[in-house]
Amino acid sequence: MTEPTKTFGELKKLLTDYLDARISLLKLDAYEKIAKVTAALFSSVVVALLGFFLLFFLSLSAGFYLGGVLGSISLGFLVVTGVYLVLFVFVLLAKKDFMETFIIERILGELMKKEDEDEQAKG
Repeated sequence: MTEPTKTFGELKKLLTDYLDARISLLKLDAYEKIAKVTAALFSSVVVALLGFFLLFFLSLSAGFYLGGVLGSISLGFLVVTGVYLVLFVFVLLAKKDFMETFIIERILGELMKKEDEDEQAKG
């Protein structure tokens, strides 16, 4: 009678070890996905920040240039502001189609990349 008890005890230990290993693997996979998404978002923020400064200084330059051409610095900056107003309205109307879709696809792409790599490694 001690033999089945011993076998069940070993089976229970093996099952517990397997579940612990599986939970650890799932945690590591989640950590990896979080790290990839965080890295992608951080790099996107850096690119956006650099783009902002580029656009800011180009806008200043355009405002002063147009101000010289039009004979009034205020008028030059007003023209640049008008361009930004048109862009703002366009982005406001098209944000759902372009920006939100792009961000969702980028995040999901980062999350799904690992699963694709795992499937290719198995296949």
